[in-house]
Amino acid sequence: MFAFNYKIEESGVLYFLGEATPTATEMEIVQEWKELPVVTLVYDGPDEYKGLVETLLSQDGVLTGVGTPLIVKLRVKEDHVAFQIVFEGKELDNFENLATSELFPEQFKEAMKKIFPQAKIPPRFFLIEYKDGSFERKIAQTQDFPGKKAPVVIFPVWKQKHVLKIGNYKKVVDEGFYQIGGRTIYVGRDISLKNVPGLYEGVDMVFLDGEKEYLYKDGFLRMGESILKVQEPVDVTGGIVITRHKIGEREVNDTVLFRWNDFVLTASGVLMGINRKWTWQVSKTPVEFSLRGSTMYVLDVCGFLRSYDLKTRRLLWERKIEGAWGLDVSEDRVFVGVGNNVMVLNTEDGETIEILEADDFAVWKKSLLIYKDGKIDGENVGDGFFIRNFGTPLFVSKDRVLLFETEKRVYRDVEKIRVFQWGTVIKEGSELWLIRRD
Repeated sequence: MFAFNYKIEESGVLYFLGEATPTATEMEIVQEWKELPVVTLVYDGPDEYKGLVETLLSQDGVLTGVGTPLIVKLRVKEDHVAFQIVFEGKELDNFENLATSELFPEQFKEAMKKIFPQAKIPPRFFLIEYKDGSFERKIAQTQDFPGKKAPVVIFPVWKQKHVLKIGNYKKVVDEGFYQIGGRTIYVGRDISLKNVPGLYEGVDMVFLDGEKEYLYKDGFLRMGESILKVQEPVDVTGGIVITRHKIGEREVNDTVLFRWNDFVLTASGVLMGINRKWTWQVSKTPVEFSLRGSTMYVLDVCGFLRSYDLKTRRLLWERKIEGAWGLDVSEDRVFVGVGNNVMVLNTEDGETIEILEADDFAVWKKSLLIYKDGKIDGENVGDGFFIRNFGTPLFVSKDRVLLFETEKRVYRDVEKIRVFQWGTVIKEGSELWLIRRD
């Protein structure tokens, strides 16, 4: 462990820090730095530029401490930077030749060279590194160290890789931000997480029924104290298990595709009450459907797009769109994929508002995401497709899945994706993530 037993400090500048009195070589380095001018920086300008000004001064061989006042006035408007330097009897400014934020450092350094023409950074300095809980001191080359120059620099060197353990899962990962379930953490040390909300290990599926969570594995569904042998359910609601051909114990002479509130949609385009007391033919075989409030939109294989009021159970409008392949809705727009375009329709009557070029599309928050030529709104994502998912879409590509929720989340090695009214389930290797819908 390095001990700070001896130091040389003058005019507010630390020239040496060590365990004992400096050697002859170390004193040479100290003397070289003592030849540089020391000023008291009087800064008048935006806070975000102060650190940059101090760094630029040090790079020009001017140390900040307790010395002759150096006044730096700085003003910024949009991308224009104006500065004035006052030192002893000298004044310099760029008022008639303003700098951009990008060119400011170069212009400022040129001005400083006119005020301190003899200042030159020494080739060596004392570098004290903090590693694994201890300090190590060495003589380093000034030109190899970026940023602010000084006789003594104390710099932390962090490990670049750490062990991340989540339950039984364990992996060595690079330092950085990681999305774990519904939260983001920073792995800057070895981290062990025992209980992560929304993360399940070694199960095939999880179903959310209100606040109850039911786990499914190897053909068995665990519901509290009960264990049922059943094919993987379509959904579970109010303790009723819905499979492809059964609602509870009752057979369905159709194939159940999805459950919403108290009804299901079947492969023949029928809405059916979970209580089995009513049915309603809304389309031929559905290609895609979406819901917004009490309104349901269904696009079928014949190209018919229909809008229904679920409260009154009546058709609001219908429209035939040849070649339609996809559907999504926002608060006041209906989006239909046709060929290499997306048609934008009015929700009130289905009339066309505009047509946009798109290979795929999805509604996220209140905006429309456009996928075209391997890009989503200009960002390269490669080949893939959208799962629209009622306002929280997923983009599926070869090596990853992007979930657009409150923010974008990335999943890799994805084996299964299922969407429900209550959320999204993603199986990633041995891990299963449940992302609740807001």
